[in-house]
Amino acid sequence: MEKQKTGLKPIVNSISRAGLIVTLTALGSGCAIVSGTHEPLKQVSLSELKLPEASAQARANWPKNGWWRQYQDEQLNALIEQAFAGSPNLQVLATRVESAQVAADAVKKLSYPSGGIRLAPMGQTYSENYIYPPALGGEWKYSGVVAASLSWDLDLWGRKRSQYRAALGQAAAADLEYEAARQTIAANIIGLHAQLAALDGRLKLLSSQIDLQNTNKMRWSERERAGLQPVQASVQIDSVIAQLEQLRGTFVAQREILMAQLAALVGTTPAQLPHVAMPNRWLGLSLPNELPADILGARPDIAAARHYIIAASENVDAVRKEFYPNINLSVSAGFQAIGLNNLFKAGSRFDTVEPAITLPIFSGAALNAKLRNQQAVLDSTIAQYNQTVYQAISDAGQQLASYRNTATQITQQIRLVNDNEHLAQLSQSRYAQGIAPQMESLVAQASVLSAQDTLIAQYAARRAQEAKLAVSLGTGFEGLWGESKQSVTPQQ
Repeated sequence: MEKQKTGLKPIVNSISRAGLIVTLTALGSGCAIVSGTHEPLKQVSLSELKLPEASAQARANWPKNGWWRQYQDEQLNALIEQAFAGSPNLQVLATRVESAQVAADAVKKLSYPSGGIRLAPMGQTYSENYIYPPALGGEWKYSGVVAASLSWDLDLWGRKRSQYRAALGQAAAADLEYEAARQTIAANIIGLHAQLAALDGRLKLLSSQIDLQNTNKMRWSERERAGLQPVQASVQIDSVIAQLEQLRGTFVAQREILMAQLAALVGTTPAQLPHVAMPNRWLGLSLPNELPADILGARPDIAAARHYIIAASENVDAVRKEFYPNINLSVSAGFQAIGLNNLFKAGSRFDTVEPAITLPIFSGAALNAKLRNQQAVLDSTIAQYNQTVYQAISDAGQQLASYRNTATQITQQIRLVNDNEHLAQLSQSRYAQGIAPQMESLVAQASVLSAQDTLIAQYAARRAQEAKLAVSLGTGFEGLWGESKQSVTPQQ
């Protein structure tokens, strides 16, 4: 019976001190040699760009997530929410985010012990001319194995932990790219919605202009028939009416094109979109007049680029740790017997402990090539980050310049509309008093309608520009002025 008392403890205790010394010596001398050195590219710092810091008041007034609600347009809000829920573009990115998160979880589980249970019954005829004794030779017997096994990569140097942090960085970057796409889609919907709203108002003004010109033509025709005026005036007015009719056709075609573009963004068909009417007031956003460094630093695409650097850096670190020896410990225990009736007897029990040491002594060339490749990926990722930062500054600067210019034009155009309205009132008063012909009043009213049409177009342009500017400055990103919830710190 003493002979049958086997287990893991006697096996572990059988490892001699000499064996431990040999193991430690092998670990210390079994490393591959890293050839050469590598200095990563310099990562641009926003503090080096000498952009002004945002004031506390600016931070307090800065639009938060859902910034488009400041327009107080429920129809616009509904379209954006519908796009977030059903946009095919966002759905594609959402699957990428999910895939990256699943990949990170899979990498994490690689560091856990793995095991299984094996059940293997087998029947065979044993060879008479092999290792089996005469009692078995030439006989048909059943044998079986029932065993549980466990294998664990000890990961002494943290290679798998680095791989996990790299996967987390990739997942965080994918999530941030999804957020950047959401903000861009919101800005594009705002721009298209503004153009459609402007077309609604401009088409109404155009109808008024055509009616006004028809009235003007009638008055000049009356004078022509009375011999008080040559026919030239009515012909000129008729040409103006034809041009206005052409413009109306252009506006209708533009509306159809814009509806198709908006439907594609929202994830529906043009027929299912609501009619977009011009708002009573063109509300705007509270945006900064300069490019603060901290706002630019909060853009989700820049944050995503930072996480890609973290992921690439961790991958370099993981490859470096492959240069060190590794230990994998395998343990199994169970029952093994010839003759299934003997399978679960005490004497059929077996236990094994198998520590496997991997020494990458002769893998130096392959590992160095792998390391150089990951270092090149890191440099490329840093270069892409730098390009993203500079492009962000360029985009924001251009959007801000366009926004300022349009805002100035609107101020001047409002003044022009007011002046034309005043002149139209004076002309109407002169006509009512009988001291001026109606045609003078009609011409003045036409000038008012033309100025109002330009103003509506400028309002729509400003809204589209400020929406793009808001995205360029990182508006609504929940990581604004704080650490991202999914931030990962490089462990190098």
